[in-house]
Amino acid sequence: MEPFEKILSLNEKEAVKYWFELCNNCYQTQEEVLLNILENAKDTEIGRRFNFKDIKSIKDYQKTIPILEYEDISDYIEEMALAKEDILFAGKTLFFISTSGTTGTSKKIPENELSQKAKSSVLKLRNSFLGNELFEKIKNDPKIIKYLTEKGVDFKNLNSNSVLDKFHFYSVTSASPNNKTEGGIDVGFASGKTFENSSFGKSLAYPKEIMGLTDGEATMYLSMLFSLIHDDIIIITSNNAGRVYARIKYAQKHAKEIITDLRNGTINEELALSEDERKLFEDYIEPHPQRADFLEELLNKGKDYFIPKYYWPNMIAARFWLTGSVGVNVDKVKPYLPDNILYFDIGYGASEGKLSIPKKSNSGAGTLSIASIFYEFISQENGEILTANQLELGKEYELILTNYAGLYRYPLHDIIRVTGFTGAAPDIEFVTKSKEILNIAQEKVPAPSVIDELRKFLEKNSLILTQAQILPDLTSSNYQIFIEVEENQKNPDLNRLSKEFDKLLRNKFELYNRNRNFDSIKALKLNLMKNGWQKQLYKNKEKNGIPQSQVKLESIINKKPEEKWIKEE
Repeated sequence: MEPFEKILSLNEKEAVKYWFELCNNCYQTQEEVLLNILENAKDTEIGRRFNFKDIKSIKDYQKTIPILEYEDISDYIEEMALAKEDILFAGKTLFFISTSGTTGTSKKIPENELSQKAKSSVLKLRNSFLGNELFEKIKNDPKIIKYLTEKGVDFKNLNSNSVLDKFHFYSVTSASPNNKTEGGIDVGFASGKTFENSSFGKSLAYPKEIMGLTDGEATMYLSMLFSLIHDDIIIITSNNAGRVYARIKYAQKHAKEIITDLRNGTINEELALSEDERKLFEDYIEPHPQRADFLEELLNKGKDYFIPKYYWPNMIAARFWLTGSVGVNVDKVKPYLPDNILYFDIGYGASEGKLSIPKKSNSGAGTLSIASIFYEFISQENGEILTANQLELGKEYELILTNYAGLYRYPLHDIIRVTGFTGAAPDIEFVTKSKEILNIAQEKVPAPSVIDELRKFLEKNSLILTQAQILPDLTSSNYQIFIEVEENQKNPDLNRLSKEFDKLLRNKFELYNRNRNFDSIKALKLNLMKNGWQKQLYKNKEKNGIPQSQVKLESIINKKPEEKWIKEE
């Protein structure tokens, strides 16, 4: 039995206990996972090419198999897209996950039954730690206990397994689109596929069909309309907290229309819906006059009261990516949510796999998911390739993975940092994409870290950052940073701010400062963008078929934004 299969076969308590045992034996676990992957694929086209049957250890594997980029296996994947079997793994392809294409052309990542089960085992462990901490918070919160009792919930028989089933949750995600390859195999997005396999589906606060809408405004309006029916939303979740922030602000702007529809049980006539879509949602909606009265009272106090802190007062947790380029958006949304809620990292992952298991709230780190994927790491200090048991605290590494879905020594181009250990398994947090490193003169500064510092710097100058992108200007040997700030703010003194932020980066990043001292890098320049720029960036991505929940805007750009969006100084 594969390690992940045993995790799935055990009850929650025993699964967590077994997983800790695996972490105590990190190297042995990783070698077992690797050899299981190769055994399952030994009779495939790639397995015969590289003689998987003769590989008996991690060292054998590293000597035999080269690093394989997507381009190296793309021909295999195109064969699989034609529904050919036994190519990269045994049997048929269940579906392909389409990447969002932030680092290049969109890719098709194959999935099979084993890889799906491997991911499910990680979700099971993630939800176990989430459920346990939520349950402990509920047990010690008289307000929640009273609310449960009023709802007729038998608190005595409630446990961490069942607590999540008693409430609703709000999620920003997208259903998998109905695209198919030439061979008839479904192509979807990671968040949609994760949701399809999630145990939370029945508790979603709005009809799941909303996730499949193509019109962005209709999606935002209807997801908020149906979710505002409920006062029992205890969790909100989204990869990017910025998407939740956008919907909160959207609901504020359209509060009167939403309240009217809730009162009357109607769907706003202005929404871009087909006849079938409109009929579907009209069948779902019912009048909720009491809830409409409550929301109207909030709105009458002012738009600052029409926020989740007041209309979802029983919320106890939010799940976002807490690190990386989108982690900076968490602080932006916090003022709109109830005080003292728990912030959980949603878990570091990619289309290629679910890579970490967060164990506690308010931390962006999680333990490497060693039972479902085999990992290697490229040291950022000397380029040495290491296994999970060889990593050091505080050091940064680039990630290579081998999974059950046909990826062998596949570089993710992600940089992770080791923050601690669970047994012998490393606790890691995502730092940046290796292609998001600022490196005009070998300074190697993570662009998301610069943007995070910029956000905090601007806040100290009474400016709220909406969007930032960095252009390495090789002609001028400096960084041009394009920023959009929230509306209704006075135009900032960009010359002063540019000088002060350049000084801040010199103090923060040693190699940046050294290169500035030697004049290898010139002083950076901040450029103010017109309001609506970020919205247009999202629209441009969505035109390519990427759903809103999957849109990731680049930290680094390779050409100047359109002049029409740049404010004149």
